[in-house]
Amino acid sequence: LVPWLSRLNPQKTYSQCVVQGFWLSFTVGLLAAHWLSTAVHEFLGLSWPASVVLLLLFAATCAQPQFLFFAAAFRWATKTLGAEPRSGFALSLCVGLALTYCGLDWLIPRLFDVGLGYALHEASRLRQLADLGGVALLTFLIALVNLLLWRLSALWLASRRVSVEMLLSAALIPLFLGISFGYGEMRNREWFEALESPERVLRVGLAQGNVANEVRLAWARGDERAAEKQLSAYTLLTERFIAQTPRPDIVVWPEATFPGVFQKPTTKLQRGRGTKFDRQVLRLNVPIVFGAYDIVEQDGQSTLFNSLMTITPNYKKAGSMGFVQRYHKHELLLFAETLPGLSDAAWFRRLLPSLGFFGRGPGARVLQIHTPGRGTVGLGPTICSESLSPQHAIDGARDGSELIVNIGSDGWFGQSGEPEFHLAISRFRSIETRRPQVRAANTGISALILPDGTIAKRSSSGTQQILNLEVPMGGARETLMVRWGDWFGRAALVSGAVLLSMLFFVDRRSIG
Repeated sequence: LVPWLSRLNPQKTYSQCVVQGFWLSFTVGLLAAHWLSTAVHEFLGLSWPASVVLLLLFAATCAQPQFLFFAAAFRWATKTLGAEPRSGFALSLCVGLALTYCGLDWLIPRLFDVGLGYALHEASRLRQLADLGGVALLTFLIALVNLLLWRLSALWLASRRVSVEMLLSAALIPLFLGISFGYGEMRNREWFEALESPERVLRVGLAQGNVANEVRLAWARGDERAAEKQLSAYTLLTERFIAQTPRPDIVVWPEATFPGVFQKPTTKLQRGRGTKFDRQVLRLNVPIVFGAYDIVEQDGQSTLFNSLMTITPNYKKAGSMGFVQRYHKHELLLFAETLPGLSDAAWFRRLLPSLGFFGRGPGARVLQIHTPGRGTVGLGPTICSESLSPQHAIDGARDGSELIVNIGSDGWFGQSGEPEFHLAISRFRSIETRRPQVRAANTGISALILPDGTIAKRSSSGTQQILNLEVPMGGARETLMVRWGDWFGRAALVSGAVLLSMLFFVDRRSIG
């Protein structure tokens, strides 16, 4: 951000600053979300030129709009407050601006709510700060270090000599980073000690079928052969779990892997597939978690839900299908699963039949799964894009989840980098709640994420394979994020406004 801040500083008007903010937002959106055009082409079936136009429209409007507002705030702060290079309160100004950026990042809506803090997903110590203030706290740290570096460069360019203020600015950077590294090291050591002697280890089997997009679209449109092909891919993988000794304690399939509406067949072929699936579940005889569609009838209306289902066998009654639990997705992805104002329009459904037009579930839920020999496990369901929501994982942790189960399907994005992007985002949900996470994706990347954000095991993208995971359970502590929720962004907005206002009044009084 330092070159951008240096470019902002000499701008004379608010409109010039906003233009600089626009170009940064546009560039970041284009480079970070280039895979969006692939998804539009694959999922909506639009032509490549139309898909690229939509990508450009996204980058120009809703990629990172906080940069535009921050550019205006930066101009007001540095000009109205008179923060020239020799200003006595410039260091406080850097803190106020960093808080303001973080607050705007939280306040202003985006299609994909992804902040700067996610860039630290590979920083094993720094990312541990997320259990205190989430990704917003990491965003604040990045903004503050960049503002202090910009301040150092401005002081040097103004005088070409070392000053006391330069030394102070230079000292604050390692101070803030040192405190952050120290906290992360402490948390990492705590987790390492817990990992040496976990309360229990849960064996989880993940199936990654790598079913092609055209097959998934075909069965969604009623192609019975495509539906059979999809189900067969996952039943064959599950046979490998049945052959194992010992078997996994839980088997997990990705999002929408059971083709169609579960337990509500409308044709003979659908009933046949349901029977085939039921027989394998009985032979498996361990809980299975899978994605499917569900329909709820209420007041004469049918609502379709993108759902996560679990079947827990009745171990006391041979041949029983056991207990079925359902979770309906709550955080729907705009333009893919819902479109306000158009989702109920028949003509729009005909125009874009691949859109789901799903109902919204009531919110986070914990599914209690009984496993033989491992006791009962509280699963916190997360379906695909819900991994973008810290509050969703927090609500599950508050209700007693012990393991985050994240099912998804990133195949619409191809080999574009989005699967790695999505995996990086998911890591923070485990850090914020200190819960392990298993992630099953149709085309990958499937993985085990530990409570410190470490990816203990992962699949390759674009391959068919199974993962046998040993998930360490227990030892989860209540974090500040679980206790207070996703609090830092709103606190930063208020604190930044208060601090900048105080500096403004101090500056006016000194002038007077």
